Amino acid sequence: MIARAYYLVILLMSLTVMPVLAAWPNWLGEELRNDDVWQINEDKNFVEFIPYAEHPKVWVLVSRKAKSYDTALGAMLKVYKRELSTATFRVFLLPSEPEQLQHLLNQAEKQASLIYTVGSKATVAVHQLYAGGQLPVVSVNAKDPVLLGLTDTYKSSHNNFAYTSLNLPANITLSFLSRFNPELRQIGVLYAKSNTSAYVTQFLPLKQEAEANGISVFAIEVDESQSESSLDAIMSKQVSLMEKQDPNFEQSLLWLTGSSSLLSRVDDIYLSSKQLPLLTVVPNAVNNSEHSALMSVGVGFENNAHQAALYGIKILRDNVEPQDLPVGLLSPPDISISFMQAERLNTTIPFVLLEMASDIYADNGEMIRSAGMSMEKSNP
Repeated sequence: MIARAYYLVILLMSLTVMPVLAAWPNWLGEELRNDDVWQINEDKNFVEFIPYAEHPKVWVLVSRKAKSYDTALGAMLKVYKRELSTATFRVFLLPSEPEQLQHLLNQAEKQASLIYTVGSKATVAVHQLYAGGQLPVVSVNAKDPVLLGLTDTYKSSHNNFAYTSLNLPANITLSFLSRFNPELRQIGVLYAKSNTSAYVTQFLPLKQEAEANGISVFAIEVDESQSESSLDAIMSKQVSLMEKQDPNFEQSLLWLTGSSSLLSRVDDIYLSSKQLPLLTVVPNAVNNSEHSALMSVGVGFENNAHQAALYGIKILRDNVEPQDLPVGLLSPPDISISFMQAERLNTTIPFVLLEMASDIYADNGEMIRSAGMSMEKSNP
């Protein structure tokens, strides 16, 4: 009897705590019940539709400290504030060990809606551990994913990744360098040995394209751990070789890749450049200072980040699958020009490039065109 009474008490308790599931009301069509865009809560008096992405949580993995990454994140936050203001951001430094990264990805699956990888290093590392994972991943400020071996086509990642790219195709880059100097026969390409992505996606493709068009490429590979490969040493050596072939540098130029460690040393590059014009793939390397590059032809950090932000918003708000988004390649490229450097080198900028330039700095450093718009001073 005691056992039976105990069983009845347990049964009654269970009945009191179990929720009563409301039936779907007969005043709403059953087809609404199967809408996968909304989370549906049923009550005896109402039916509640809650968007799944009402408060999307975005996690960001940054490769390392870099001004370009700060610029990218700032640009993305502006787009989200305008387009999806309910999103929250949590930013992490990329863990140094795969085990730590895997733990972070496991936590993300429980707490996040989407992951951004900022920089090629973070993008490659997350791809190695998480290709095919549950959460969508969008790359920003990373180099060409096809050349990095992350996907075999520009049409799709075939998995949970959506890629954007900082790279221009090598043939387009060379076409602009040839517009700058139609007599171009030599290019000295600067890249850091430690920056594998710059070597694979920027140096090698340009070398192949240039040599196929009869233009010699001099590798200026900087490795500060080796005295003979320090910036000063390798610049002096390779620029001297270029000078032997072209004494007045009338058919030569220097091309600076997106190696962050070299972008901050433009002043050191100039010390060994012997008046060679310095062009670069990074628009931000052209500015109002005396350490500016002469001209840039590439994809700006802000524009790349803007595209990456829109990709993420399409995934979160519009339920677009990452694999349905093609690799984000921006065209036409961003072109920036410094007349301060043109004057220093006594170099003429072809009019066609001036017409296409998005940013132009005058010979005194004043910005006279920004984002394609003339910076005219208003009358007092």
